[in-house]
Amino acid sequence: MPIVMVRRSRFCSATIEMVSATSCGVMSTAGLSTCGRIQVPIIEEPRAAGDTVCSVTESPDGGGAVANKNQGPVVAFFDVDGTLTCRDFNEGLHVNPTPRVEDAIRAFVAAGNVAVVCSGRSIVNLSDLEHLPFSGYVTLDGTHVIYDDEVIYDRTIAPDTLAATVDEMRRIGMEAAFEGTYGTAALRVGLDHLPGYEDIPSLEEYERSGAPMVFGKANFTDESLDVCLASDYLMSSYTYLNVADGNHELTIPGTSKGVGGRALLEALPFLPAHVYAFGDSENDLEILSIADTAVVMGNARDAVKAHADYVTDDVRDDGVVTALRHFGLI
Repeated sequence: MPIVMVRRSRFCSATIEMVSATSCGVMSTAGLSTCGRIQVPIIEEPRAAGDTVCSVTESPDGGGAVANKNQGPVVAFFDVDGTLTCRDFNEGLHVNPTPRVEDAIRAFVAAGNVAVVCSGRSIVNLSDLEHLPFSGYVTLDGTHVIYDDEVIYDRTIAPDTLAATVDEMRRIGMEAAFEGTYGTAALRVGLDHLPGYEDIPSLEEYERSGAPMVFGKANFTDESLDVCLASDYLMSSYTYLNVADGNHELTIPGTSKGVGGRALLEALPFLPAHVYAFGDSENDLEILSIADTAVVMGNARDAVKAHADYVTDDVRDDGVVTALRHFGLI
């Protein structure tokens, strides 16, 4: 698999014209589109789907850069949906942490610590967090990682796998939202099984727009679960995750939030004094496992809470704030 070094700004975007538009509208960096134009992030050096982007962490003598690092501040990884914020499908893909949570993140960073988003969402679907002082982004379940405005790790679904996946989903009558660094596109088969994704373009609209068909995972709901699990092709080609609240994911085998989190930790110019991870669902288990302290939300299922060093309050009660105070981090 080719290795490509890439630099980009976190939320940098460009505009390309849609070929087919039926109404007026603009796709924002939150990934929502009705028509007209579509905004996509720029990656300055083009790459093929399936390429891996990574940073060089080994020293010239092969001993690794880690041995030469000094101890630095605390690092904390924060999941988004169900952790920093309670997902509201009426708000589409927007992210709305409460003022208390936002103030807690600012206080955590003001104390000299490093805050990292660790989400299943793509970077374009996290633009609502741009005003907060996050230094890193582990996105798309660990397939796209940014630290200090540099992409240090990237994996995407290979083009032939994507084409076969779309064919299989159409064959079995499955709806899914394909999410990637450039945006989100929906495969619809007339069943209305994608709540919260009503305003995003279809795969056909997305492809006609000229946006790269580059995705890191597929999202779907309970309504498509049975046909997905019964598909030998999908189950053998992807890792299946039960996220929570009727939402599910198909991710690239060998990737996870833990893999992305390790890539970010290796890219840091220091050794963290301590690593915390905050999460609530099955796709958080890998990042929880690499942390010194795993914080699980009170709204998580018992199977996830079993992996916790500390169970905090429900997301609806600003459990992130409770945990940061509990550990004396704010």
